[in-house]
Amino acid sequence: MASPTPDSSRHEEFVSLYVRHEPAIFSFVLGMVRNTADAEDVVQRASLTMWRCLDQYEVGTNFRNWALQVAKNAALNHLTKVRRDRHVFSENLVELLAEQAEDRAENLDARRRALDSCVEKLPPTDHKMVVSCYAEGATIRSFAEQAGETANKIYKRLNRVRGQLQKCIERQLGLEEEAAQ
Repeated sequence: MASPTPDSSRHEEFVSLYVRHEPAIFSFVLGMVRNTADAEDVVQRASLTMWRCLDQYEVGTNFRNWALQVAKNAALNHLTKVRRDRHVFSENLVELLAEQAEDRAENLDARRRALDSCVEKLPPTDHKMVVSCYAEGATIRSFAEQAGETANKIYKRLNRVRGQLQKCIERQLGLEEEAAQ
């Protein structure tokens, strides 16, 4: 089997980074265009631009910031095209919305990191339940059957664990905020 070429390794790295940051990119764009369908179109155009301009991304630099800049430009281009619509905002407001969307995207990233950390700290049985119930294509009912429990019992356990995770996330984010100050 042939070893990957430098281009294929670079493309694999791009796909990995893009998949990791796509939710933040989408949230950022949605904050700017305020319409889910438009945001999906803008993100798709931005991802194509990122792919075409991959050689402009410097490996080792902040991919998220680079991707958000590309997405911001795509969103601004979209808003310019629909400017005739009377519901389009001024450029200053769009810039403000972009800044707020970027802040929300950063907050979302911090919450995801905190959630990952908190899930890892769960007792093994709770960890297995959360991972199993939230796996792609999984259902609480199928996990309950596999575990020999009633779905109602699993719902109640999940609800309790969700509360614990929420408190853990809030504690972690509080600690992160204090450390940043």
